[in-house]
Amino acid sequence: MTNTLSGYVYILEVADIDLPVCKIGMTTRDPVARCQEINKSSTGDFIWSVAYSFAVNDCQKFESLIHHKLTPLRQKRREFFNLGADDACKAIVSILESQQDIKTITLADVAPSAIQNPEMKTKKTKRPQHTFTTRHDAAEYSALLQSFCTILGIKGRPFGQLNKPFFGMSDGHEGVQWNISLRPQDNIARIGVNLEGLMYRNWPISRLIQSELSTPRLLDVIQELDPANEVSMTFARDAWQVASRPEIKEKYIGGKSFTLSELTAGQWQDVLNEALECLDKAHHYQKRSQQAVTVIKKDGDHQLRTMQVSPHLTIWSSFTLSSADEQTLRARINQLDAIYRWMNQVS
Repeated sequence: MTNTLSGYVYILEVADIDLPVCKIGMTTRDPVARCQEINKSSTGDFIWSVAYSFAVNDCQKFESLIHHKLTPLRQKRREFFNLGADDACKAIVSILESQQDIKTITLADVAPSAIQNPEMKTKKTKRPQHTFTTRHDAAEYSALLQSFCTILGIKGRPFGQLNKPFFGMSDGHEGVQWNISLRPQDNIARIGVNLEGLMYRNWPISRLIQSELSTPRLLDVIQELDPANEVSMTFARDAWQVASRPEIKEKYIGGKSFTLSELTAGQWQDVLNEALECLDKAHHYQKRSQQAVTVIKKDGDHQLRTMQVSPHLTIWSSFTLSSADEQTLRARINQLDAIYRWMNQVS
């Protein structure tokens, strides 16, 4: 008699962003606990959450069968499949119904909250329609985001959604961050290094500004950059409305974004002084300042308000999205590495 191993086959989806990729695996324990282990143990990957799980009498055989049937959808050199969790669930249900040996079961020794057969799964909110991306494009973007995580050896933290004008991932670190932003409408992608005007540990943005005002180093770092690809900088003024940041007319400190090749010592000093004014001098520049700003409302109207503000530095390199691949990402990350090291050192 063949030994069987009862347990779960689970489907994992990328947390907090609707990407058309999933992981399919098996466990004899709680699928949620297994997902947490995956998120803690692996780097260069997305952060995952459990979308569906099937309690079956032979989880090893079922996982093997599913992987065999879905082989054409498996990404090369990667552990996930090019289909969303909902479509994966439909495929797995079809595979389950097309054979006789594997049966769904109820495991009495597993917490009920861990048992999520498709018919028992909590109903999700309706997924947004992908206004700006086709299914093929979405799969390509998923692979690009995965490459970003792999190159940097990070757990990617998503922002935005595929149905929005831009979306992407950051490394999620407190303080200086790597990020990638994809803009399908414009066929543009950006690799950037970012430092927000948040407290973190002792306001690193404040330390950066004051350090550069005292002993400017950025212009020396710029000389180290490969001139083949243009690098740009925005020092932004973020206006705060509780946790949200509404669009404001005075967004650009210095009045615009700069290419680093054009940035002069005088311009850099002017930008730094204006950025410092976005922090409260009375609190040693370790608190948001209050300024009069012009809020641009969704209907286009402008409203003058006094709001808390803070400075936000981003330095990035852009490239064409449709022709981007892992080699492109590596080149841009290598190009910005000197910027990343500088930003960490002075903050």
